[in-house]
Amino acid sequence: MHRRLELTFLLLILASPLLAQRGTQLEVSVMAANSPPAGANVAATRLLGSAKIRELLRNGFPAAMTFRLELWRSGGMFDDLEKSTQWTMLVSFDPYGQQYHAIRRHGPSQEDFGSFPSIEAVEAKLQTTYPVPLRPDRIGTRYYYNVVLDIESLSVSDLDELQRWLRGELEPAVRGKRAPLSALRRGFGTLMSRLLGGETRHYESRSGAFRT
Repeated sequence: MHRRLELTFLLLILASPLLAQRGTQLEVSVMAANSPPAGANVAATRLLGSAKIRELLRNGFPAAMTFRLELWRSGGMFDDLEKSTQWTMLVSFDPYGQQYHAIRRHGPSQEDFGSFPSIEAVEAKLQTTYPVPLRPDRIGTRYYYNVVLDIESLSVSDLDELQRWLRGELEPAVRGKRAPLSALRRGFGTLMSRLLGGETRHYESRSGAFRT
């Protein structure tokens, strides 16, 4: 009995790195060769690694990935948030053409990644490192970057409002006066999508501290 428990425990230890590799990984690092740094590099892998998000995607619920990069000033009793920037990526599935489509909106700029034949192909495109220009304002100060990622499946009504935001029609969101997806959580349609199995995932990562 004891040997069986030991064997089971050993198998769990050996399998844990493989299980971790299947999940979403989020990293942020300071741009090199700049003093003070001009920003940070944000890397995310397995953004669509959740089996539930993949299933919802195949059944008409697009996936929205909202990133927020924060620049924190450390020192004293509390750290201070100096500035931040936010961008959103949207992945949808066309059941007729059997193609995935991905776009990214960051401020006034929008990048269309095109169409992909499989979810693995679109993931490979999205997981490239993204350089974000977010420069510290002060000299002789300790800083660090923190990145936040929210991945959620959207209802049809959510998608309509998000597409309007991506086209620049929801100006308050574009100007940073409101989180782009905050308006998407209103209404009966969003509630029903959650009750029918909507998925939300939250991730955070922090860079090492650096001095300007």
